[in-house]
Amino acid sequence: MMPWLVAHRGAMAEAPENTRSAFDRALSFPVDGIEFDVQSSRDGMPVIFHDDTLQKINGSRDSAADYTFDELADMDWGRWFSPAHAGEKLLTLEEVLALYAHRTRLMVEIKPAPDMMHEALYRKLARSVAIQMRTSVPGEFQDNLYVLSFDPELLRIVLEHDPDRKCVLNLEHAVETVSGIGMDAAALCGWGLEFSRLNADFVALSRRCGLKIMTYSCNSRETVEQALQWGVDVIMTDDPGGMFSLIRQRA
Repeated sequence: MMPWLVAHRGAMAEAPENTRSAFDRALSFPVDGIEFDVQSSRDGMPVIFHDDTLQKINGSRDSAADYTFDELADMDWGRWFSPAHAGEKLLTLEEVLALYAHRTRLMVEIKPAPDMMHEALYRKLARSVAIQMRTSVPGEFQDNLYVLSFDPELLRIVLEHDPDRKCVLNLEHAVETVSGIGMDAAALCGWGLEFSRLNADFVALSRRCGLKIMTYSCNSRETVEQALQWGVDVIMTDDPGGMFSLIRQRA
């Protein structure tokens, strides 16, 4: 069975990551899903952005959580990538679910709080994400939705409010046993790991645990070939157009 090909932050090699342009470009290829990042504005709006700071957006070292949604919405989210994308608008989780949940799988990564001061805000964010995904997406498309995070506590909050949600714990490095990962592996459907930290032993451990393996930053023939050889379940790439043909050649 061939792995899913998922566009990492959309087609971020061709358009500004986590924007409608990147998502639409990703869906111009026969991808199996889109991965994107959710953070909170200061007033609690789930917004789509990856970085810890707004350095590339407005030159600030502040985080998205330091601004209200209205302040963030007034910013240009595409000029940093290229002049052709100037004027790109910030997306909310509500908008992404409405635009894409009926079209493809969505891997919704809740980013950890940028600092201790915002931890309570991000716990509320996890609750908001769980409730919004369950209530705003029709039942026939619920299987398209996954929640990912590096923070086990945020996944626990999601499962508290939506026990049936498929959750993936992102890891900083491969582990040899399930002990010490920060939560009960039985509550998860999979693990996520950056490709350079993946290895065959970790994939084998995941198989024994009945968990899916999702790996990201597969952006070359060599990384895709190795991921296929190890038998990963999900390949996330910044360049879905370039990597699609490599995967389908193995079908």
